[in-house]
Amino acid sequence: MKTSIWSVATALACLAVTTVASPIAVTISDRASITDSDLSKMKLFSQYSAAAYCNSENAAGQAVTCSGNACPQVAANGAKTYKTFAGILTDIQGLIAVDPTSKLIVVTFRGSNSVRNWISNIVFSFSSCSLVSGCQVHTGFNAAWSEVSSSVKSGVTAALKANPGYAVVTTGHSLGGAVATLAAATLRSSISVDLYTYGSPRVGNDAFANFVSSQPGLETRVTHLDDPVPRLPPLLFGYRHTSPEYWLYTGGSTTTAYGVGDVKVCSGSANTGCNAGTLGLDVDAHLYYLGPISGCSGGFDFRKRAEEEISDAELEERLNMFAKLDVQYAAAINNGTAA
Repeated sequence: MKTSIWSVATALACLAVTTVASPIAVTISDRASITDSDLSKMKLFSQYSAAAYCNSENAAGQAVTCSGNACPQVAANGAKTYKTFAGILTDIQGLIAVDPTSKLIVVTFRGSNSVRNWISNIVFSFSSCSLVSGCQVHTGFNAAWSEVSSSVKSGVTAALKANPGYAVVTTGHSLGGAVATLAAATLRSSISVDLYTYGSPRVGNDAFANFVSSQPGLETRVTHLDDPVPRLPPLLFGYRHTSPEYWLYTGGSTTTAYGVGDVKVCSGSANTGCNAGTLGLDVDAHLYYLGPISGCSGGFDFRKRAEEEISDAELEERLNMFAKLDVQYAAAINNGTAA
């Protein structure tokens, strides 16, 4: 009989908190607050992440625009599509945009249209990666990046040649943020790249997370209230986040107007002092990041559920179980603290 991965979580957590092999770096960045300039950039790239939902089939040279008021600043900047890319097996899509106003080349990855299905059917398996010794990353995210990596690399190279002096940024919302993280980690071997993600799940193990966090270039991982997606895959299965985290922690689930005082900074790859310490299955917290980040997606349906799948109540119970176990696990490896 097939053993459910959910059913072994408690046993693994108990083992984890009593058998901690080595300390994990808790503080990678000592930064405690953000500036107005930081927040403006977070807002701009949240709009680029939104744009991936409705511009991934654009023709080269086509203006980047969004319905639902999802990317007004991107459109106002006169951003144009340089190239689009898509995977066949993993359904990953995105585009490379050129922003003449901000002098940017932005690689933006579309999130999944079936996030709920991903949460309920999540597989925690790792694949090895060659970025650094001991590196392991989520098998599905790795497969998605592998499908489009050649196209993205060649596109960025060509865009830089056509626009010398422009800065390169990778970005994405939800599962697109996970692939954007892999893209940044890879592209940084030859060029400078900044990374902005919104509601991204954990991508790899501590070796991967610490490697990416220590690379040259900005790490701006934004989370919102009790969005459940960044809490997965769980810490207790060996997954870690890049650091730091910028947590939008005030307001309600659909709040999009944030000031610098509404953003809490949490450092470390296993920190539960921000989003990771929350509970629940808050759909809207995932869909609103400094704007209606999935506003032009059309088919985006967080709640999509087949009849044979578990109910929302059951899914929320499982998510809460993982969150509570992760808090215990993080406290054990972080000398009794959340961070």
